Amino acid sequence: MTIELLRRLAWQRQQLQRNLQLTTAALLEALQVRDQYTGWHSRQVAIYARRIAASLGLSPYHQECLYLAGLLHDIGKIGVDDACLNKPGLLTPEEWQNVRRHPGLGYKIIRKVTSREEVIARAVLYHHERYDGRGYPRGLKGTSIPLEARILSVADCFDAMTTDRVYRPALSPAEAVKELMRCAGSQFDPGIVEVFYRILAADGLIQNPEEG
Repeated sequence: MTIELLRRLAWQRQQLQRNLQLTTAALLEALQVRDQYTGWHSRQVAIYARRIAASLGLSPYHQECLYLAGLLHDIGKIGVDDACLNKPGLLTPEEWQNVRRHPGLGYKIIRKVTSREEVIARAVLYHHERYDGRGYPRGLKGTSIPLEARILSVADCFDAMTTDRVYRPALSPAEAVKELMRCAGSQFDPGIVEVFYRILAADGLIQNPEEG
């Protein structure tokens, strides 16, 4: 009886995981139809976030959650005006407030489709918090920001900086890492920046710190 129950629970978990993957793919496709850049960007962020999680020694479960959070971190932009997302110049205060709504909107969407809200939805909600407490939506500071959100923040900003946008050309990986390090302790968790630095160095994208 116990063995049969365990088998049933394992099957149910596999089905839930499959349903989550299908729902995530559908949401990402919907976002990409609306904004092609954001769809591609989200895939890159997901890869970076999972690699950071692995390098930090997080469990396979948390690594997968970070990957899905990366895919979905900008899903709330479905509810943001296109004119704000693609504006080549500076945003007005009203437009900026509109854009700042996207983590909360994403959180509400994700809570409807996954029971993993304690990791995925929380990462999405807080990925624009800053280590110095000057971020949004809650103004959390330091380690009061969930670890998964601190990971996502570094992955998100690196890919954004190394991608051409309507308002500026892409930075090189070395230039982007320099900016991450400059903002370590203010915008970003210094420990996560250091881990990501070593990942990129191992990939040959920047100079290995041991060689510098």
